[in-house]
Amino acid sequence: MISSTKASFRKRFEKLPPAIRRAAIESYRSWQRDPWEPSLHFKKVGDYWSVRVGDGFRALATRSGERVTWFWIGPHDEYLRMIRS
Repeated sequence: MISSTKASFRKRFEKLPPAIRRAAIESYRSWQRDPWEPSLHFKKVGDYWSVRVGDGFRALATRSGERVTWFWIGPHDEYLRMIRS
């Protein structure tokens, strides 16, 4: 898959604690190797696609064919609000 990030994702990423940023980078590397790796929980949720970032964080993307555009990353509780709205 082809991956890109929006400015909104990059802005939120920069504000994450260093340990979470490292977890996000590791999750992304795993996703690049195999998006369907079970530990990533890459799945469609409503209009978005979600991936696990460590234990308590998620990232959201839109997907069009093989293009995935990451637009949000944050804590699981905010993620739940995002996908329910």
